[in-house]
Amino acid sequence: MIINKRENNSRVTVLCIILIAVLLLYSVRMFNWQIINRDKYVSESLTTTATFTPLQAARGEILDCYGRTFATNTESYNLVFNKIYLPEDRLNQTILTLTDLLAQTGEPWVDNLPMTEAAPYRFVEDKAISPATMIKELGLAHYATEENCYQAMVSEFQLEPFNEKQKRVIMGVRLTMLVADYADTIPYTFAKNVSLSTVTKIEESSLLLPGVETNVVTTREYVTGSIASHIIGTIGPIYSEEWEQLKDQGYAYSDTVGKSGIEKYAETFLRGTEGQLKTIRAMDGTVLSTQVVTQPVAGNSVMLTIDRNIQSVAQQSLKELIDKLSNTNDPNTRSANAGSIVVMNVNTGAVLAAVTYPSYDNETYTSDYDKLLEDPRRPLFNRAFSGIYAPGSTFKPATASIALQEGIIDKSDYIFCSEVYKYYQDYQPSCMHYHGSLDVVGALQVSCNYFFYDVGRRLGITKLNEYCSNYGLGVKTGIELTEATGILAGRTYRESIGSHWNDGDTLQAAIGQSDNAFSPLQLATYISTLANGGNRYKAHLIGQVRDYDLNNIIQQTEPQLLGTTNIDASVHDTVKKGMLSVTTEGSVSTLFADYPIQVGGKTGTATVYDKGVEYNNGVFVAFAPYEKPEIAVVTIVEKGGYGSGCAQPTRDIFDAYFYYQGDSYEGRQTGVLVP
Repeated sequence: MIINKRENNSRVTVLCIILIAVLLLYSVRMFNWQIINRDKYVSESLTTTATFTPLQAARGEILDCYGRTFATNTESYNLVFNKIYLPEDRLNQTILTLTDLLAQTGEPWVDNLPMTEAAPYRFVEDKAISPATMIKELGLAHYATEENCYQAMVSEFQLEPFNEKQKRVIMGVRLTMLVADYADTIPYTFAKNVSLSTVTKIEESSLLLPGVETNVVTTREYVTGSIASHIIGTIGPIYSEEWEQLKDQGYAYSDTVGKSGIEKYAETFLRGTEGQLKTIRAMDGTVLSTQVVTQPVAGNSVMLTIDRNIQSVAQQSLKELIDKLSNTNDPNTRSANAGSIVVMNVNTGAVLAAVTYPSYDNETYTSDYDKLLEDPRRPLFNRAFSGIYAPGSTFKPATASIALQEGIIDKSDYIFCSEVYKYYQDYQPSCMHYHGSLDVVGALQVSCNYFFYDVGRRLGITKLNEYCSNYGLGVKTGIELTEATGILAGRTYRESIGSHWNDGDTLQAAIGQSDNAFSPLQLATYISTLANGGNRYKAHLIGQVRDYDLNNIIQQTEPQLLGTTNIDASVHDTVKKGMLSVTTEGSVSTLFADYPIQVGGKTGTATVYDKGVEYNNGVFVAFAPYEKPEIAVVTIVEKGGYGSGCAQPTRDIFDAYFYYQGDSYEGRQTGVLVP
């Protein structure tokens, strides 16, 4: 290879010229900074400071299946301490000034000190900071007493000059600041959701309160009151036990996180990404300039499968029913005081409504918490998903389908009901009436216990339970929230509680009694599976996750098949025919015989005991339309007396779902996303 020496020298020359030019330019700039404008830049560096503060991102909204709002955001004001401009020797007095002002207006400030409000001081466990965390933060031995903690804080926070009440107020704030890692780069949120009038007073006194700033932030707002409150859930402060993990995920101690319901389950979707604001200040604290370095990104919005209208109708109808039952002279119903409804799409497992009564209002949850906790009806308990109830005779369609599939009976077989079942000499349970000869359709219509005692005995508990699991009974549904597993009566469960199974127990299990106990959600899954021909779908509440403006779909939930019943379609058709006869000729025919949509249903009266007193829960299950099922409804009223008396909410729900108005049936309309 021949190298052109002249060409090579030219390249070197060009590179040298470029290098010399760069060095000259750099030298000129350095001369300008260090010699010509030295005083200017030194002055600026000594008289201004730059701070970076987070910009809160809006939390994603929670919407119903058509985009109607459950949880949204509203603007509010927070009071924040900026350590750079709040001298340490003025911190305690600043706290007292602000707490005095807020006390006058009746507004709270953040105080997570896990000790009583006044002496003699005792540890308390209902604060975001636990006693153990407080002891650790104060550097004390794990066995430290309340007095040890108190004295440590008096010393640590220099509280000697203050009176007893003032000491307690200051240490409540100072300990919270300590746990929150308050620092030059980490502001501390002293009070949240402060009124505009209070903000105005503080700004008027800004010279007396250096380092106290007002931030405009978004606050969660629940616009539907008690509608679907157990599903929507709550948000709350970060507890000390959570802080170590959450701070590594970018949370600030003053942030709120989901505590229950969808707010908790979908936290990663709902939480936005905070931005960053750069502020240049003079040494006296005057803001010279601000710049948004990073824009905050709002969280994603979660669209539920819940239909807000159906949920509202179901809640109101259940309340009216319980009020009606409890205000009668009938001893079988006047103790009714609680209940649940679940509405499910039989072909997808989507939950359209999930009602727990009594309920609570998410907007006043915090202020009402103590009262709610003390209510003997347990309004905080999610009965729809976590309550378990004996299904009573609503279990009989399962028993019938299994007996038909296993060839124990044929659809044309008859069993003679003589009222008392005498197969066993030592156990002879009775039917509610003398029914005579019945086929399976007739037995479902009149809910003949004798018929199902006999087929249950011949079927056996092992085979019965094998199929019941396929229906989703005694099996978790897969719903996003906490749910009960339920109890499938049989030898396995009895052995787990140290007891044994008797032959007579199988008779009771076959009619939905014995140890059988399922959540309303499980019963809805069971009826949906039966109605759609044997496909059990995973229950779900989240339909879609979209961006905050609802323009783009982030995640779409598709129906998930969990299993099948392994029961022939012809068997399900026979059982559904029996359930149709319940609504056209049976105990609820007054509600459904002339209804423009054919309904399959089954009543149940389940015996329960409360403090030694016997009651009957009312249970009603249904699906519609009969020919091409779309939804299933399960209603349970605790101490409701009779299943037939609990059917009215189901009709109200069908009216809402199918848009039935008076004598006009419009048919189901396809919902579209609406503002």
